[in-house]
Amino acid sequence: MEDKVITIASYPYSRAQLLKGRLEAEGIECFLSNINLVQPHVSSGVKIRINEKDAEAAVKIIDRIKEEYGEAKQTTVDRLKRIRRILVPVDFTDHSINACDYALGLASRLKAEIMLVYSYFNPIITTDANMDDGSYYFHIDEVVGNIEKEAEAKMKHLVSKMKEKEQRQDRPKPKVTYTLGKGTPEDVILELCESYKPAVIVMGIRGRGEGAYNFPGSVTRKVIKKASIPVLVIPQKSVYLGMRYISKVLYATDFDEADFKALRTLMTLMRPFDIRIYCVHIATVKSNTFDKVKMDELSHHIQTEYNEYNLICDLIQHDDIVEGLEDYIDQKDIDMIALTTHKKGIIERLFNPDIAKRMLYQTNIPLLIFQS
Repeated sequence: MEDKVITIASYPYSRAQLLKGRLEAEGIECFLSNINLVQPHVSSGVKIRINEKDAEAAVKIIDRIKEEYGEAKQTTVDRLKRIRRILVPVDFTDHSINACDYALGLASRLKAEIMLVYSYFNPIITTDANMDDGSYYFHIDEVVGNIEKEAEAKMKHLVSKMKEKEQRQDRPKPKVTYTLGKGTPEDVILELCESYKPAVIVMGIRGRGEGAYNFPGSVTRKVIKKASIPVLVIPQKSVYLGMRYISKVLYATDFDEADFKALRTLMTLMRPFDIRIYCVHIATVKSNTFDKVKMDELSHHIQTEYNEYNLICDLIQHDDIVEGLEDYIDQKDIDMIALTTHKKGIIERLFNPDIAKRMLYQTNIPLLIFQS
């Protein structure tokens, strides 16, 4: 007698595909029905059908998936809480003020709050032979206190100017707070990341006192290298016109496992914006065949998992990675670059002064860097 076919579940297309793959991996034969053949990726109510004899095993698998999804959902909730916080290191230069403008635009769309942070060094004071120990330490405290008072006055003025800018905008007004830290800038920033738990750091490419040929600034480099969260680096020539003018984002992939996490975070950050994401890999002639297979796999994964996003996968053949990216950026009129730090990937090449000058100093395109 022929097995009876039943419907075990009904899901949107992407989830139905995932369940189908899971069931087949467990040895349960199944197929999908009620799919929109013209636009399958926008189908809803897709039915997952199996043989009735496999129903009990299939239900157990579905229950396990629901438990896993519950954990994933909690992770998503935690991630969204972080999305509500943006950290902006400032030093009161034009570069950091420019970063504040980008942070305001991002925060208003994400309904996030902004915390500004300024760090100052402990002064190094030579002991005066005529001073006794008590007067020496009193002098240090006095100098530190003056530096802190001056920094706080500047910070209050900056917060006031940011709020004035927001009053002129017809959009939600993000909360702006500040904190002062004593120590090296990178240490203060990284420690605050642990306690404040922001979703992203927004900072200028150079800081006060860093030379004109330092690409990018030493503090920016150290934060990118050590931070566990994405860093949005604003080039010197970038002028904030409004988030509505950022509509095309390029993500440079190296087919690393870290790319999947970075893409999820990128799409979470970009969810409130009408943005097209270009997932691009630069292939050399020698690696072209292998890279095509990997890009096909990535493209299928993206279409299955993120079909609701405007996301395009492209494979470009070029012997120079940076030149290939530059050409693509010009062709597609890209507004933001995103990539992940790999030990021997493009990010290391970007820290070469000549390339950094070309990609970061002479361009007006912000760079969003994820940690692998």
